[in-house]
Amino acid sequence: MMKKVPLFTSLALLVGGASLDAQAAETDMLSYIPANAPYFMATRETLDQQEVFEFYQRTMLLGDGLERDLEMLREQRRNEPNEQAQAFLSLMIALGEEFEDVDTLADFHARGINVSPNVALYGLGILPVMRFELEDEAAFRDTFERVVERAGLEPRTGRVEGTDYWRITPEDDVELMLAIVDGQALVSLIPGDASDELLTQILGKRLPDESMEDSGELAEIERRYGFTPLGTGQIRTARVLSELGSPSHPATRALLDALGEEPLDLSACQADIDRLTGRFPGLTVGSRAYDLRGRSEVNMIVQTDDEIVRDLRRLVTPVPGLGQREGLASFGLGLDLPVLLELADTYARQIREAPFSCDDLQELNTLWDETSALTSDPMAMMIAPALSGLRARIDRLYLAKGDPMATGLLTLASSNPLTLLENAVAFLPELNEVALTPNGEPQRIKSRHLPPQVSSLYAAMSESALALGVGLDDPAEVTRGLQSPAADDDLLLNIFATGDLYTALADLLTKSPQENVSEDDIEWLNHYGEIYDSLEVRVSVGDAGLETSFAIEMAD
Repeated sequence: MMKKVPLFTSLALLVGGASLDAQAAETDMLSYIPANAPYFMATRETLDQQEVFEFYQRTMLLGDGLERDLEMLREQRRNEPNEQAQAFLSLMIALGEEFEDVDTLADFHARGINVSPNVALYGLGILPVMRFELEDEAAFRDTFERVVERAGLEPRTGRVEGTDYWRITPEDDVELMLAIVDGQALVSLIPGDASDELLTQILGKRLPDESMEDSGELAEIERRYGFTPLGTGQIRTARVLSELGSPSHPATRALLDALGEEPLDLSACQADIDRLTGRFPGLTVGSRAYDLRGRSEVNMIVQTDDEIVRDLRRLVTPVPGLGQREGLASFGLGLDLPVLLELADTYARQIREAPFSCDDLQELNTLWDETSALTSDPMAMMIAPALSGLRARIDRLYLAKGDPMATGLLTLASSNPLTLLENAVAFLPELNEVALTPNGEPQRIKSRHLPPQVSSLYAAMSESALALGVGLDDPAEVTRGLQSPAADDDLLLNIFATGDLYTALADLLTKSPQENVSEDDIEWLNHYGEIYDSLEVRVSVGDAGLETSFAIEMAD
């Protein structure tokens, strides 16, 4: 079966982003999150519930789509030997079955569910806690009791300061807990022997001395990175490692004790850890756009120090058309290979001169030795001076004499296109038979090595690139591809696909069936073609580090 990546991407987008109908949220959710939490993810606004429900319906997260996902979970449970994992899968299956007959937003509300809640996921030390707002506490309690009964589970109940909680999974060193408190559902992992004092902190009966609400840090992160207030988070590497080595929160100590683990002995590694966390302070996630009827974009930033940012920017090189939303799909990479080899050698030399001394980090020393060896690879040395980026664009997919074929344009960027042409001849000798000159007219290539179904192959070059057009009706399209503007946002990698690509793939698979592709898979491809206008991944260099964005634009 083919993986339903866009479906799960849609689920992820629901957690973060913004819409024109966003509603202001209560700020109480942030008051539970310690200001010094090693990691967190939280919302400050919510989406309109009716709009979210309609999105569920349109993307088939309910109905047939839900049933397919449930069957996958059932198969996974049949093959799962671990009792705790079986219990969790049974809970997920029973939860999904609870929503099989949901037809309206009112059906969700009748189960106590708010389909667009404020959400917070954070660490009390390293112990994870998740909260989400409910529509109705009493209705949710009834739903929970039905679900655990259907799952065949027998939760053990407890009570702390007037609040009930349930230990859902079988008795073990670490267990899954659920509680209903302050109009929210709370889910956490807890030690099997968790004290009432610890449970009091997890439930939020004892608030942190300084919270995310007090510090205003979440709003500041949103402002700094241009994120919407509907889902922003960070993992802070220094705080995570510090908590694992010298636990400051009782929840961390209790969790480590339950697992039979001692805090990490980092005394001999502190200098190495400071070195790493200084270069890679953390990971930040958020959303710069959100519209369930239009475009949504989720962003992830690997934070680095200023020197790494400068070096990453040196890698960026212009590639004609990179970042342009053209054709059925495209893939592009703008990477200055000579600079990449230079930087790999520089960083490897730094590691050799000042290797990591900590035993647990010795693999990093080895990794850079191997990376350095690649810089002297003959193939890399031959290609690097000539190739600085590429872009492949697909315009059409079709069957020709039973074989799948494509038309499109391949553009190879180079600071020395004549050297690139000499290297390309090794792969396509017929290039020697045409007189390609910078900014000259496209030349038709005739090759006996090409499949007979290829109607035409044209080549042209500019002062900075070589382009090959396959099956294009107009040879001038090759020239236009060479003249297409490059991205202006320090773009390194771009992957773009239209909804029409899914439709074209479904058509190919219908006409030329494949053993490992079912009718359901083809149905899903057609469905994606109907609901998505485009999907895009961009990797670029920002002021804070390496940024990756995942964007979906819905069809009208």
